[in-house]
Amino acid sequence: MKDLMSRYGQVRKVTDNGHGIFTIEGESRYWRAGMSEDNTKVAYVDPEGGPFIHIDEDYGFGKIREIHIDKSVKENYFKVRVEVDV
Repeated sequence: MKDLMSRYGQVRKVTDNGHGIFTIEGESRYWRAGMSEDNTKVAYVDPEGGPFIHIDEDYGFGKIREIHIDKSVKENYFKVRVEVDV
C-alpha cells in the first residue's frame, strides 16, 4: 500500500483493513473536519499540510464513500477510517 505525503513531507500512513476499509493516520498539530449538507456524515478531513481527504475522492485505493473519525491516544495525531468502493 502506498502511503500519502503532506505538502510538508509528513507521512500519512494508509493501512488496508480489508473489505474496502482503509485507515489513514499521521502526525498533525491540528486538523479540521466538515459535515455533509444534511449534517449526517463526515464529508471531509483536512489535516495540517493535507491531503484534503473527502467523499468521492480516489487516492489510489478506491473512491471514498464514507469517512469515520477515530479517537487517537497520541497527541498531535489524527486517525480516520474510510470506506471505499470495491
